[in-house]
Amino acid sequence: MERRHRIFHGHSVHSRCPEVTNRCACVPIQSIAATDNHMLSIGMELRQLRYFIAIAEEEHFGRAAAQLRIAQPALSRQMKLLEAELGFDLFDRLPRGVQLSGAGRFFLEEIRAIDAQLLRGISRTRSFVKGDIGILRLSLIESSAWHGVVPDVLRLYRARFPEVEIALSTMGTEAQLARLRQRLTHAAIVYNPLQIDDLCAVELARQSMVLAMPQECPLARLPRLRIRDLTGYPLIGFDRSASPKLYDDLQKALTELEFTPNFISEPANESEMLALVSAGAGLAFTNASQQWRQPHSIRFVPVDDLKVTMSLQLVYRDDDRSPTLTNFLQILRDHLALSGTPRT
Repeated sequence: MERRHRIFHGHSVHSRCPEVTNRCACVPIQSIAATDNHMLSIGMELRQLRYFIAIAEEEHFGRAAAQLRIAQPALSRQMKLLEAELGFDLFDRLPRGVQLSGAGRFFLEEIRAIDAQLLRGISRTRSFVKGDIGILRLSLIESSAWHGVVPDVLRLYRARFPEVEIALSTMGTEAQLARLRQRLTHAAIVYNPLQIDDLCAVELARQSMVLAMPQECPLARLPRLRIRDLTGYPLIGFDRSASPKLYDDLQKALTELEFTPNFISEPANESEMLALVSAGAGLAFTNASQQWRQPHSIRFVPVDDLKVTMSLQLVYRDDDRSPTLTNFLQILRDHLALSGTPRT
């Protein structure tokens, strides 16, 4: 399910970068070269350089003019203008045809390198506009990358766009949203984001809460586990600032079930919670995704009457037209259309 907090245009974003055509050959080049204490300003056109290369390869103005599809007098005039700008002769005129002068041979090698670099620049820029190269910056909650839609879509994206660099960073929800708004990332993968009316969000999965307990805990032997079975057991909670909505949803669900939890500690993250569970300090309600990196000393058990879920969402800026992000969102939407929003 995709939720848009601002008006979002459902169609794909198309680049408005103008097409690079042969008309670029008419763009003037302005370069500055130092000559002793003076500065020489050289103005020429790319088409003149292309004309020069054609004449040098054909060694004949007439054949070069036919290849370029321009009149020979116009070609001759352009070469005279170029030689006048440069201040040296490019050709030795012969009774039949022309041949490069010494300066012309040297200039040809230099110009060929520039021409190849220009063509490479145009080609790579076209690839950048299509999102075939570049960088995609994503932040995420660590546990979201272990299993499910996030690693699946990342693999699909890497296979489709192997030359794009994917920069991943892990951090909490609030830190991710702050970096996204600062335009330091293209998208954030977070749980239960709040106050994101200025952003767009795509729901990736709904994940349930499970109970983490030591392997030897007697509750693990019950055929079905219910909240009332936890009476008398110490519980490891978590700091509300780490996930305000989850904290409030969990407290509300326990209150409705008339269960008063005995929270003995409130660590800052699930890794610390699981460390305390492993040490035998108590039990903990955790994201079901934790089971994909289950510690050897811990068991995860569903609680039948605990109906609290977490919404995993990809959040991005509506005004971000980055080609790499556009392609990533398309692959993500296609994957969700085929698989639906997973529930774990």
